[in-house]
Formats: sequence, C-alpha cells, structure tokens
Amino acid sequence: MDFVSVIESYIPNFGELLGAPKFLIEQIYFLPDFIKQAFIEALYFVPLLYFLYFAIEIIEHLFMWKVPILIKLIKKLGPFFGSFISIIPECGFQVIASTYYSRKLITRGTLMTFFVSCSDDAYPILFLNPEKTDVIVPIIIIKVILAILVWLAVDSMIIFMKKPTEEVNAVNIELNEDACCHHKLSSLREAEVGWGHPWNHTLNMFFFVAIALSIYYSAVNSLGSGTNVARMLMYNTPIQVLGCAIFGLIPSCAASVFLSIAYLKGAISFAAFLAGLITTTGVGLLSLASHSKKNLDTLAITFILLVVGVAVGVLFSVMPVPRIPLFTS
Repeated sequence: MDFVSVIESYIPNFGELLGAPKFLIEQIYFLPDFIKQAFIEALYFVPLLYFLYFAIEIIEHLFMWKVPILIKLIKKLGPFFGSFISIIPECGFQVIASTYYSRKLITRGTLMTFFVSCSDDAYPILFLNPEKTDVIVPIIIIKVILAILVWLAVDSMIIFMKKPTEEVNAVNIELNEDACCHHKLSSLREAEVGWGHPWNHTLNMFFFVAIALSIYYSAVNSLGSGTNVARMLMYNTPIQVLGCAIFGLIPSCAASVFLSIAYLKGAISFAAFLAGLITTTGVGLLSLASHSKKNLDTLAITFILLVVGVAVGVLFSVMPVPRIPLFTS
C-alpha cells in the first residue's frame, strides 16, 4: 500500500483537498507516470508537515527566547538535556552543541549525546504514515538510552576524554549559526512565531521527499519490483547497515528524509534505518568541522558515530523490530 492509500484510509476525502495540484501534476505530459506518482505522494505530505513544523517552530522559539534557561539546562543537565532535546526534529540544537564544544564549553561525551539522539527530519516523515508510526517511540527510546551510554563511555575513556575549560554563560552563547533551511538560529529570537519558516521547511521537505520517491520508483521501474530493489540494496545485511550508517553522515536533512522514504518503502531494514539515524546529525557535523581547529578531533567524533551506528544496526538485524503503536485503525 502506498502513502496516498494509507493517508486516505485514515483521513477520508483528504485527496479531494489536494485535487487541483494533483490535476496539474497529472497534466505534465512529458513526465513518466512513476515520476508523477512520486510528486503526488510527496504532495500528500505538505499540509500535515506544515502543521508539524509550525509546532516545532513554537518549541524552538521557546528555547531561543529563553537563552538563560537553555544555558542553565546545558550547564546543569548536560548530556541528559542533550539526549532529550535532540528528539525534536530540528538540527539547530546540534549546531549549538557543536559551537559550544568547539569553544570548550562542553565535553566530547556531551556533544555525542546531542548527535546520537538526533534523527533530524525522520520522525515527521514516519509520523505521516500511520502504518509505520509504531517504530517512532522505540527509536526514540533506543537513541536516548544509547546517547547516555555513549556519553558515559566517551567521557570515561582517557583516549577520548576532553573536559571543558570554560564556563557556559550568557556571554559565550552563539546563535549566529546556520541551521536547517539555511536560516540563522538568531532569527528565531528576532521574530515572532510565523508561517514563513515552517512553510520554507515544508517546501524543502516536499522536494526532498519527491526526489527520494522519484529515485525509488525509477529503481522499481528498472528492476521490476520493490522486492528487487530491496535485494539490490542487500536488505537486512551488515553491508546495508554499514552503507546506511555512512549515508547518515551526509551533512544535510536530506539524508534522514531519504533513509525514511527507503524504510517506508521496504527498501532498507529497520536495523539499517536505525544505523543511519544514529549517524545523522543534520548539519551538526558540518558545523563542528567548520569551527574545529583540529581535523583529527572531528574525524574521531565521526568515527565514534559510525562505529556506534554500525554496531547497533548489526545488533538489531538479528532482533525483532520493536513496536509501540501510536494509532489504531
């Protein structure tokens, strides 16, 4: 069952609300049918994604307007705050953590909690497919627990230990950084909650989803079936886990979108999907690399992420997929 059928089974007449844009897409005669199908499916994400990102915008404004509270939480709770705040599908907090780390305000282990717990835009994509929402809570639980364990391991090992040398305070805060959608984190403090950024984010996701679906349907069209695509991608093998973990390191929210679409379509296993989400940091790693004066340090953090992602992915490749239903039909 494709995404369109799933949504319409849960929200009757939803397709009628998108009748005009669907009609326009169908009239583009030079596009193959499977590309039209990809864009129509992506279109179904737009209204629901907008409301999700608007809610996320409110949460972001809450923290960015209350910078002293944000600083106090990072200072007092450190890795615990990092592991839980990173559940929010937005890479801005990973950018802040990278800036703090490069300025020696937090430990390497604390930075790792922000990175490991991050899933960027995967949850909104999964949330919009009721058939797959039952893995969202298990993924969150796994990643939060894993983030804490990684913090304990990294900050307790001499080879990885790197203690902060400065105090976190209001003077040291830096919000003039690029987050997702190429907006500045400081912009969240300079304007009231509005429709602008959620709409930009939604449009970005629409095109990412459309491209990901187009690639998938092109592969299906070439190989004959989704099963053949999964077979080509070495479904539920250590090689697929490694490949997805490496793919997750790409510094863009597109990585989590492509992984989510591949999982929703059955092209990659839960284990490979989880491995990719563990290494996903949005633009967090890119921000770290741009600020770090030591390339080896950034490589070490990237290597730790990759090893953890592959190890956990391989572990879950031999375990049943954990599920906690959020919806009932």
